Amino acid sequence: MRLVPGLPPTASRSSRPSRASRLTIGGLVAGLAASLLLASPARADGPEAPGDFTGHGFDTCMAPSQSVMDTWNLTSPFSAIGIYVSGNSRYCGDKYQPNLTAAWVSRNADRGWKFMPIHVGRQVPCFKNNPKSRVQKKKMSTTVVAARAEAVAEANETVAALVKYGFGPGSVSYLDIEWYARSAACDNLLLEFVDAWTEQLHAQGYQSGLYSSGSAAIKVVDEARLAGRPGMSLPDQMWNAWVNKKADTKGGPYLSDSGWANHQRIHQYHNGVNVTYGKKTLNIDKNFLDVGRGSVASTRSTPCGVNITFAKYPTLKVGANRPEVAALECLLKKQGLITQVDTRYTSATAKAVDRFRAKKHWARNGVTTRATWTALLAAGSRPRVLKQGSVGEPVWRLQRALTAAGLAPGTSGVYDARTVRAVQKYRKARKLAGWTTTESTVWAQLRRGKTA
Repeated sequence: MRLVPGLPPTASRSSRPSRASRLTIGGLVAGLAASLLLASPARADGPEAPGDFTGHGFDTCMAPSQSVMDTWNLTSPFSAIGIYVSGNSRYCGDKYQPNLTAAWVSRNADRGWKFMPIHVGRQVPCFKNNPKSRVQKKKMSTTVVAARAEAVAEANETVAALVKYGFGPGSVSYLDIEWYARSAACDNLLLEFVDAWTEQLHAQGYQSGLYSSGSAAIKVVDEARLAGRPGMSLPDQMWNAWVNKKADTKGGPYLSDSGWANHQRIHQYHNGVNVTYGKKTLNIDKNFLDVGRGSVASTRSTPCGVNITFAKYPTLKVGANRPEVAALECLLKKQGLITQVDTRYTSATAKAVDRFRAKKHWARNGVTTRATWTALLAAGSRPRVLKQGSVGEPVWRLQRALTAAGLAPGTSGVYDARTVRAVQKYRKARKLAGWTTTESTVWAQLRRGKTA
């Protein structure tokens, strides 16, 4: 998908057909899409695309090899990938997708990837093909009834593809509408097509997304929303192609703040760039997502019934009596080194600390230092990778360990921009590769009690 500079938008719009005339579409649909209609498609228990997420994504013409996916998983900031799953106008259709299978989707979902399924089908009649392109995109019919029937058929086609690749109900398919020179007639056909596409996806238990240049279909649909177009079923998510090179979900002059404001946006902000991570290069479009519920922190745990999350982890020794002692003793209890948890740092606490220090081959002095805190707080399961947008118990643990190590990742429970900066500082201090991710090398340093 590439953004084409837009022409000044027009505000005119043709009138919409009556509901009664729209009911005549059924006969045409049967003729156009008999082989595609899914009265009760087999439902997959696979990932919901894209799910709940706030963070970085990319799209590229062909689904990358597993080697590239694994390398980028560990080294890049991207957690979501756009894949071309359906549509008769895809530049990278099925014959150009050697890697894209249900197994590929399942494997990468298990490794934390999220997906943006893209459908490239009929385009607005005002769209102009590049005569030199090996793919000449098909166009919508110029009559509303026929265009709506085509939209229903394409919605059924993309549902079949979602099922084929293992995406569960509730997943979004993004209708790719390329830039076109706006006219009242073409705008009206676009709105009818999007409306029918959305209604059919909803009827099948899936969600509707719209990708387009900001100055084209994105602005047309937003204008229809603002005008209160009668009977219009709006897309659930908007994917706005606006190349301003800013990784956010602002809509600029094309998508007003009042629309799709509840985690319903993707911003394609930088297009057609060669990017390299881990010596693996792809030509991609960069995106920033805020979808589903966004990245929502899991409930902060209180093991032993005490708080273990603090803005600072102080040095402790015998005689201390404060809440952080209870947190320390809880962590030591999880290691099987102590049984009692309270706020008093006694000789028993010091002996437990020394047993932990001995496990790390440190000198026994009965003192809880920054290194002690860092190693204790980092203990636990080690996920494959954490990056911007990640949530869950390991994120809480990472933020506590980084805080103990002398950094300021925050205590949000979300791997946010503040956590990214703290990880980058820690990696630099420990002479690790300059990525924004937390993977095995970072955990190894933290568990050894290495501070920043």
